[in-house]
Amino acid sequence: MQAIRSFFLRLLRVAETALFRHGTQPRTLFFLAAFSTLDGFIPMLPAEAFVLALGILQPQRSKLIVLLFAVASGLSALLLALLLSTLSSSAVWLGLQLLGSQWEQALTTVRTWGPGSLMFLSAFPDSPRTTIAALALSGVGPLLIGLMVFGGKLILYAGLLGLVHYLPSRLGRWRSAEASWKRWLQRRASRFVAYCRRIRWLARHPDQGLSTSQD
Repeated sequence: MQAIRSFFLRLLRVAETALFRHGTQPRTLFFLAAFSTLDGFIPMLPAEAFVLALGILQPQRSKLIVLLFAVASGLSALLLALLLSTLSSSAVWLGLQLLGSQWEQALTTVRTWGPGSLMFLSAFPDSPRTTIAALALSGVGPLLIGLMVFGGKLILYAGLLGLVHYLPSRLGRWRSAEASWKRWLQRRASRFVAYCRRIRWLARHPDQGLSTSQD
């Protein structure tokens, strides 16, 4: 188990190095998008963090970033669904053993809301692996599963990069706001803008950004 963890940490280290050393180069988009196809199989893979950081470092390519990573997420879900559809009953047993109540909850969600629930769940961070598994084992085609994840991640990634461009221009207006909800938004927006500045600083000082390698 430790060997597997070390292997995944090395993969993340390579991706983080590419992000901070070469994050302003177009080829980095394709490398990290291809790397993100593992998102359906590696729970620790921060695909959303890659999208956000690249959107900060290459704002002129925001649309391409959103499209590439949404395609990567859809492809990841398709591959996972293909794999699970070949396992049949053994995958059901494995799901029960590993996930317990989460597995039952995913099955309930699928039965109640149908395949469309996957697109909704995909619009949140992380990969809805359990729901993908439940749908694949319920007979939903891998291509449809991949398309639903693609649609959900397209919404998520477009929203993330929209925040990158929208929030900085709103901070000045919210600083003098009297309404409590605007002050609440201003504090969160300030933190988000500070995070964006941190990403740009790490890109200029890549040796300071390899936090994964320090674990």
